[in-house]
Amino acid sequence: MNRIIIIFLVMPLFAIANQDSLSDFDKVGVDSIIELSEIVDLKQENIIESRLNQLDMNTPMDLVYNSKVQLFIDGYLGKNKSLISKMKGLAPYYFPMFERQLDQYNLPLEFKYLAIVESALNPRARSHSGASGLWQFMYLTGKQYGLKVTSYMDERQDPLKATKSACEYFVSLYDTFGDWNLVLAAYNGGPGYLQQKIASVGSSNFWDLYPYLRKETRNYVPTFIAINYVMQYANEHDITFLNPKISFEDIDTLILKKDVELKVMAELLCVNQQTINYLNPAFSKSIFPEGSVLIFPSSAVQDFKLNESTNYAFIEAVVNKTILINEESIVYTVRSGDYLGRIAKSHNVHVFEIKKWNKLKSTKLDIGDKLVIYVKKDGLLTAKKKILIKNEYVIQKGDTLWDIAQKYSGLSVWKIKAINNMENDNLKPGTTILLPTS
Repeated sequence: MNRIIIIFLVMPLFAIANQDSLSDFDKVGVDSIIELSEIVDLKQENIIESRLNQLDMNTPMDLVYNSKVQLFIDGYLGKNKSLISKMKGLAPYYFPMFERQLDQYNLPLEFKYLAIVESALNPRARSHSGASGLWQFMYLTGKQYGLKVTSYMDERQDPLKATKSACEYFVSLYDTFGDWNLVLAAYNGGPGYLQQKIASVGSSNFWDLYPYLRKETRNYVPTFIAINYVMQYANEHDITFLNPKISFEDIDTLILKKDVELKVMAELLCVNQQTINYLNPAFSKSIFPEGSVLIFPSSAVQDFKLNESTNYAFIEAVVNKTILINEESIVYTVRSGDYLGRIAKSHNVHVFEIKKWNKLKSTKLDIGDKLVIYVKKDGLLTAKKKILIKNEYVIQKGDTLWDIAQKYSGLSVWKIKAINNMENDNLKPGTTILLPTS
């Protein structure tokens, strides 16, 4: 520091005595600035090391400081700073639940930060390898620890159930390895893989194993330690909290007595679908089966229970189409060449739905039949457009499909046959066919 002060004091004298000497001073000044920068960096690293030592004293986990850990801390305090802002905002919702389960299983509370490493606190996160949920369980591992996957739901994405299973897995891994760093490494790389490395290297110390582990597993422990640091010292590094748009402060559970569609629950509870999906991430379809245990804002649950009989009558009315939500009924007149598959596709509905709505016992249609079809309001215009852009054409004597196709740009024989459900190329004069001319 004395060296820097002296340089700045003598700078005017150098400039007066010899203008050319400024270039030499610039070099010295740059070196001094670099040296000062290094001192500042070193001081900050010493502060970080001291803080990590304090954290380490309050946990059985090994929150050691070294250059590998510092590298990841730099990343979270630099280009990944926004991620920490988001995690601090989500933490009040997830961390209390994590801590309750970790305490129940007598596990270090610092494990709550592992969900950030695994999924960035996204219960619907899914990796390229098929791991899913906050704790990124693979299908077989999840099944081993009691997490069910059905057509309607994936319990790996259920925050509470997945957290309990993760705790059971942590306990099992600690029984095997007896070291928290090895528990972390085994959680990432698999216990079998880690046991092979311990046997081949001849050491059960993670940092001895470090050079011999695959990159992802090697970096897993330093990343975990870095997350511990930045989450607990976010304020000291001027990291602001990015609060989520959805509030989770007061929630309750509701057990359904009937199958209910997502749109119906949103209408009944006056809660938007985004919030419902976020609070119930394990459900993969837009329908909640009977017996489902769902999470909603407490006020909405209380209101539903107070008006339970009325609400279930409303649900039944929606099923029977006496009450429509975000859809509209139209009457479609069957035309020449129509069949259920084409009609269903043009209105973005299913064949079985048209049959159900119109109590059809078969797929046979007659020209002039009237069909009631329920279409989504945002899809109604599209459905009408699909009808309007099809022109009728009356077959003339001598016409062939190829001749007709040549009269319209972009039209082909197979398109004409497909839209009119034609099995061969035979044409009967006077017959009306549809031409897709869009």
